[in-house]
Amino acid sequence: MGKKETLFCGAISILLFCVFIYGDEETNEDIFVEGIGYGSNETEAVMAAKRNAVEKGIGVVLLNQTEIENFQTKRDIVVSKTLAAVKSYEITSNTKGSDGKYSIKIKACMSRPTIIEDLDAFNILLKSMVKPKVMVIIQENNVGNEEPTNCTAQNSIIKFLKSSYEFEIVNPNIVASIKTSPQKMASLVGDVSNAASIGAMHGAEVIILGRADSRRTAENISDNLGGMKSVQADVMLKAINCTTGKVITSGSAHAAEVHISPNIAGSMAINLASEKAVKDLLNLVIEDWNRQINNGLPLIITINGVSSIRLKNIVVQTLKSIPGIVKVHDRAWNGEKKELLVDIQFKGNTNEFYRRVDRYKMTSGGGSLAVTGQNGTKISIVVQAK
Repeated sequence: MGKKETLFCGAISILLFCVFIYGDEETNEDIFVEGIGYGSNETEAVMAAKRNAVEKGIGVVLLNQTEIENFQTKRDIVVSKTLAAVKSYEITSNTKGSDGKYSIKIKACMSRPTIIEDLDAFNILLKSMVKPKVMVIIQENNVGNEEPTNCTAQNSIIKFLKSSYEFEIVNPNIVASIKTSPQKMASLVGDVSNAASIGAMHGAEVIILGRADSRRTAENISDNLGGMKSVQADVMLKAINCTTGKVITSGSAHAAEVHISPNIAGSMAINLASEKAVKDLLNLVIEDWNRQINNGLPLIITINGVSSIRLKNIVVQTLKSIPGIVKVHDRAWNGEKKELLVDIQFKGNTNEFYRRVDRYKMTSGGGSLAVTGQNGTKISIVVQAK
């Protein structure tokens, strides 16, 4: 590779995602970017410029730094599948170097919806992204039959998440034991914070709760189907962040199927509606999780045993030195109660926070920190003597 080509590769790395946007991104569905390409002939140089423009256009619609990093590892495949998003382009510069190579710069118009809706390209990103461990619990009534063992919807959602996007799933046997307990199910359905706690107890970072119901359509419709039974199904889902205890998103889907057996038709319809419903949740679940990873998880920390202003300052400095803690806000200190309240941002989940903080040595004066309790994003710590 010649010196000029080497410099070009370096320039491309620097230019990646440095996007020049013409017009209002909020109101204009089209994205305008500049692309630069080199080649042994004009056709080759134009194609390289289009690929460079596509890279930048994809960068506009990516959600966060994690997606950008994952895109970079899959760049060639994704760009190849997204070239159709280039609606038109204008050559703004065309030069031929002393080495006979062409350098072409284009201004490309790209369709934002095409980039987003290109599932092949987007799925590659989703597969490579950091994703939360998920627990799936769905109550199901199939044509009047409601049993804890009904799991068509649940299995459909798990298969979609696991096979298509490589999510880690909480053991379905744990879910089966929960579904056989009316008390636990009532607690899950009626209280978001309880659902989050139960999910976290079993290692889930997101819990997907829902209900699936199928029912036969009018008999006269079935008569027109030559004896086949028509069944409709509705699936309603809710995704909850088990760490924050907050609802990420909710959604529903409807489907209909026919079969000689109403129960089989019901299962088929539930299966189809379940996949539709979880697809609607997927992007927001991943966006929420990666935002938490990139920006940091907000935690409220109560630290006991802080008996003096000097010790308070040492504790704050110690927290700032712990890897993963990106922000520390000293909220309040009560000298009589020896209690310090601190807000922090931590890049990771609560389990990782415990691992890093528990037994962490103080930056000065001796002693260490010990985690003593947790309720959602509220965590208790005590200062231990050396």
